[in-house]
Amino acid sequence: MSRFIGSLAAALAAVSVAVGQTTVLPPPVDPPALPAAAPAAPSPPPARTFEAVWNNGLFFQTKDKDFVFHVGGAVQYDGAWYTAPAALEKFPGGTGPFNDGVNQRRGRLRADGTLYKNVDFAVEYEFFNGVAPVGVTATPANVFNSPGPTDAWITLKNVPLVGNVRIGNQKEPFSLEHLDNYRALEFLERSVLFDASQATRFNNGFTPGISAFRNWADDRIYTAGGFFKNESDTFGFGVGDGNYATTGRVGILPVYDPESNVSLWLGGAMSYRNPVNGQVRVNVRDNVRNAPFPLLNLIADTGVLNASSQSLYNLETGAAIGPVTVQAEYLANLVRNAGPVGGATVGTAVFQGFYAETMVFLTGERRTWNPKAAVFNRVQPLTNFGFSGDGTPTGIGAWELAVRYSYLDLTDKTIAGGRLNSVTLGLNWYLNANAKLQFNYDYTYRDNAANPFAKGEIHAVGTRMAFDF
Repeated sequence: MSRFIGSLAAALAAVSVAVGQTTVLPPPVDPPALPAAAPAAPSPPPARTFEAVWNNGLFFQTKDKDFVFHVGGAVQYDGAWYTAPAALEKFPGGTGPFNDGVNQRRGRLRADGTLYKNVDFAVEYEFFNGVAPVGVTATPANVFNSPGPTDAWITLKNVPLVGNVRIGNQKEPFSLEHLDNYRALEFLERSVLFDASQATRFNNGFTPGISAFRNWADDRIYTAGGFFKNESDTFGFGVGDGNYATTGRVGILPVYDPESNVSLWLGGAMSYRNPVNGQVRVNVRDNVRNAPFPLLNLIADTGVLNASSQSLYNLETGAAIGPVTVQAEYLANLVRNAGPVGGATVGTAVFQGFYAETMVFLTGERRTWNPKAAVFNRVQPLTNFGFSGDGTPTGIGAWELAVRYSYLDLTDKTIAGGRLNSVTLGLNWYLNANAKLQFNYDYTYRDNAANPFAKGEIHAVGTRMAFDF
C-alpha cells in the first residue's frame, strides 16, 4: 500500500511540473504538394463564315477578306487558214508548208486566293502543252499533250520596304504585253517580240525564282525585280550550274484619271541571263497558230548559237483615252560571244524589233489601267450579249477593232535569222466579261534569211472562241 501511494505522489509531482512550464511542440508538417494542373488546351480558332461572290469568277471569301478562295479555268480554241509562196515553204532554210488547222490553244485550270490576309497564292496548270520526243522530228503522230505549271507561287504581302515578295514559278517582270493577262489579249497572239525574248522562250512565259514588287508615290511609280533559274522547259524544271537570270522592271504613271479613263504609262525592263547549256536560239512562230508548238512553222530562226551571256532590254508604253487604247514596245536582244555551233565567234550579236498597236471600241467601252500591277485590266462590256424571253435583244456585248504593226530583225554580222514585217488586223466581240470571239487577219513578209530565195508573204486568217471563269 505504501508503495502504491509513493508512485501516485511521484506522478502528481510530474503533472504539477508540466502544468507550470510551456510545452514546445514541433512545427506542423506541410501537407504534400498537389500536382500542378495541366495547361489549358488552346482555344480552336473561331469559325469563319464565307460568302460567295462573282467577280469575273466565283470567289468564296470572308467578310474582312482575310481569306479568299477561287477555282477557275480557261479555254481557247483556234482555227487557222494560210497561203504562202512555194519558195518560202519549200526552199532550203524556208518555213516548211503552212497547213490549215484547228487547235486548242490553251486549256487551263487554276486555284488562287488569300490566306490569313498576308499571303496570296496561285497554282495553274496548262493541259495543252505540245511535247515531242527529244532528238526526233516532230510529227502529228509523235506529239502529245502533257500538263505543266504556269503560275505556281505564294506572295508575302506588306513586307517592309520591298512591298511584296513572290516565290515560285511566275512571270518575270519583263514586257507589258507579256505581263498582260492571256485572258485579255487584244490579238490571238502576242507580237513577234514575245518569241524573240529569251525571258519567255518555250516555258509558257513562266520561270522559277523569287521576286519583289511594290508601288510608290500613290501608285504612280512601280518597281519590280527578281532572281530566277534560267530554263526553257514547260514543266518548271531546269538543271545546270550557273544558269541564272536577273530581271527588273520600272515605270511611272504620269497621267492617271480613272473617272475619265485617261492614263499614260512609261516603263522599261532589263534582264541579264546566263545561257542554258551555254547556248541561245532565237526563233519566232507565226502570229496565227494551227497546231501544238512542236508542229508550228518557224518563220525566223537564228539557229543554235554558242554564247557566254545574254542581255535583254525593253521599253514600253501604254495609254488609254476614252474608247481608244494604244500600246508599243521596243526590244533589244544582245548575245555575247555569239557564234554558230562549230563556227567562228562573231562577238556580240544584236537582234531587235518593235511593235505598235491601236484598239478602239465601237460600242463605247474603255480599257482601264491597273496601277497595282502596271498592266491593263480585262474588258467589261457595257451590256452583255443576250435575249429576253420573248426574243428581244438585251445587249450586244462589246465590239473592238485592233491593228498592230510589228518588226523584228534577227540578222547581225554573219548570223542571218531573217527579218519580219507584220501587220495584224483584229475584230474582237466580247459577249460578256468572260467570253469572247476573236477574228484576226495577219500579213507577214519575211526576207533577209540565210537563203535569200526563201522569202515571201504569209497571209493568215485566225479565229478564236474563248471563255474563262
